[in-house]
Amino acid sequence: MRILYLTPKVPFPPTDGHRLHIWSVVQVLAAEMHEITLVSLARPGESVEEGSPLRELCKEVDLIPWFPTTYESRDYIKRLLALPSARPFDASQSVSADCSNRIRQHLEHQVFDAVICDMVYILPNLPPGLSVPVAVDTQHVAHGLLQQYLMHIRNPVKRLYVWMEYSKTRRWEARVCSQVQAVWACSGIECTFFRQFCPGVQVMMVPNVIDVGAYHPSPDSDGATVLFSGIMDWYPNQNAVHFFASEMFPKLRRMVPGVRFRVAGRGGGKEFLRPFAKVPEIEFTGFVQNMRAEIAKAAVCVVPLRIGSGTRLKILEAAAMAKPIVSTRLGAEGLDFVDGKEILLADEPEAFARAVAGLLGDASRRRELGRAARRRVEESYSLPVLRTAVRTALAGLTEGCLVRRR
Repeated sequence: MRILYLTPKVPFPPTDGHRLHIWSVVQVLAAEMHEITLVSLARPGESVEEGSPLRELCKEVDLIPWFPTTYESRDYIKRLLALPSARPFDASQSVSADCSNRIRQHLEHQVFDAVICDMVYILPNLPPGLSVPVAVDTQHVAHGLLQQYLMHIRNPVKRLYVWMEYSKTRRWEARVCSQVQAVWACSGIECTFFRQFCPGVQVMMVPNVIDVGAYHPSPDSDGATVLFSGIMDWYPNQNAVHFFASEMFPKLRRMVPGVRFRVAGRGGGKEFLRPFAKVPEIEFTGFVQNMRAEIAKAAVCVVPLRIGSGTRLKILEAAAMAKPIVSTRLGAEGLDFVDGKEILLADEPEAFARAVAGLLGDASRRRELGRAARRRVEESYSLPVLRTAVRTALAGLTEGCLVRRR
């Protein structure tokens, strides 16, 4: 098939969970011998050099310069000006005349069998009345994240703003998802939701996976380092780190003297980092070129998320390296890991800290949990699993389009 693949991030190098997913999809599409034209929004400084693995797998790579407003930028004026729009802010800033024109040019000069849009926010760049079947790879329920965010906001002005964005996002997400031929969801939970949210639209499971062969089990560690991995300009990650550092880590330090908390991933402005500066046992690495090296040094990987949707690649990466994982139930939501055998789940700070402390004090238990987690990833979250899912989803997309045309 000839596929136009639209993404809000350049997938290579895969330096965060979202890029990892897009890169995995590119790999399996190429392995299935599909012809890929990739159109990606590129942040300042991003490029794809000749000889890049991305160019080797794609027929064409088209990067469109993009200057997004991040959570940390605090561009209140831009957000205020976007309030009258029916589109949520994240959708408004993902739409541009340049992006729409470039997509239109590709559609006019080539014949495509399918269009895949990664995330709903890039959908409005497509021209109306498109005859090519379109699938949106959702990754998460966009308005669901904002709904959870509302539960943790104390500032009444911010709360009002997020409530308005949540309301707009829910209406907008339902409308745009109902206009495509297929929604690809990353877990059974998301599949069930979108079947109810967008009745009449084909919903298919396309899970988050990783290239298990690129991750080598690394059960050895110093026995004292607890790791959280993730980009720190993403608010759910900031909230998780603050939650662990303020509510769990003090308890853990009393249980395990000498324990250290390491946060690996770019981002995190001065205001966010300032409260942690007085705790020498908490360290922020900043940008990490290869997260596998950080995971290898960890004794325990933690995922204390309280805001999230979709499934977490940070869990899959840690599991692929046979690391024991302690997560909140929300953090592990959508993944078929068995509590007590392949992962430890706890929501309350005391229980979470005790779970981590128990693993730090028991190397044998760490190895046992890590090996079981690795097996789960091999069986359920590997590239062959994604390849089968994408093959089925593409077949359903084209068959469904033919049925409607009849």
